[in-house]
Amino acid sequence: MGKKVTIAIFCIILSVFTAVSALKPNTEISARERRVLETMPDINSYDIMDGTFQETFENYVNDQFFLRNSWVDFATQMQILIGKKDINGVYIGEDDYLIEKYTDEDFDEEIVENNIYVLADFLNEMTDTYGKETVDFLTVPAKACVLTDYLPENAYSYPEEEITNAICDLLNEPEIHTDFTETLSEHQDEYIYYRTDHHWTTLGAYYAYAEFADKKGYEVQPLNAFEKEMVSDSFYGTTYNKLSLSVESDTVEIYHSEAENGITVDQNDGEIVSDSFYFSDMVEDEDYYQVFFGGNTEKIVITTSANRDGLCCY
Repeated sequence: MGKKVTIAIFCIILSVFTAVSALKPNTEISARERRVLETMPDINSYDIMDGTFQETFENYVNDQFFLRNSWVDFATQMQILIGKKDINGVYIGEDDYLIEKYTDEDFDEEIVENNIYVLADFLNEMTDTYGKETVDFLTVPAKACVLTDYLPENAYSYPEEEITNAICDLLNEPEIHTDFTETLSEHQDEYIYYRTDHHWTTLGAYYAYAEFADKKGYEVQPLNAFEKEMVSDSFYGTTYNKLSLSVESDTVEIYHSEAENGITVDQNDGEIVSDSFYFSDMVEDEDYYQVFFGGNTEKIVITTSANRDGLCCY
């Protein structure tokens, strides 16, 4: 009888919360998770028969559940209390570093293999068309592959180097590849990745630039040649939003130099034209990702005042 009562109470609570979730207005965007939330799907026989409606409805209930963020916070704290080191796909590392955990189950083997061949074919086509001197293949390592000193003991790190090596094995000109893993690992005691996000910091990007410039035979500008500007000291990234732990916020800095003078940044063939790499006004909306180039862009053409052709990046 005690078990039956417990089950009945649980079902009543779940039903009430589900009903309240369905009656409250839909929340379309989660500022905390920086993503669009699932809304109530349209009901039709075709989607019900092929299972699309059921899957979408389940996502809708998860996203719109009443007091969802509070329940996530509660679950996180409970797991920490019992000593878990990875929660919701995130390792809780040293010095408040939150490091996303990737395993083999996170990737579709068929899609990965297809992407390897597609990318290798594209790079081969580019080198055949424009020459290996003008094509470069740069891979940015995942945070877990670099900050190994901050990972919990026996933490698993997905062997992304196997994918990179598979791509390079298919390249006609494998020397176009530059891997920053070793260089960044040498600086992992510095602030090269955000604690609460999967992106590298501007300092991490600098070390990658220095290695790449040296490889290409360019003069490497020393770190003190840049003027640093802090645009925020209260940044919390997407990794933090999966857990919402009480950790120190991140600092977002941008670097300035005289080389910025006279540049033109053309995005998507004139869709956005700017005289700067940075969009500092985005900080007012707390959209820190947009500070750099205004966000993700398919095509960027940068024209400088230097005595050489502009650099085109895709």
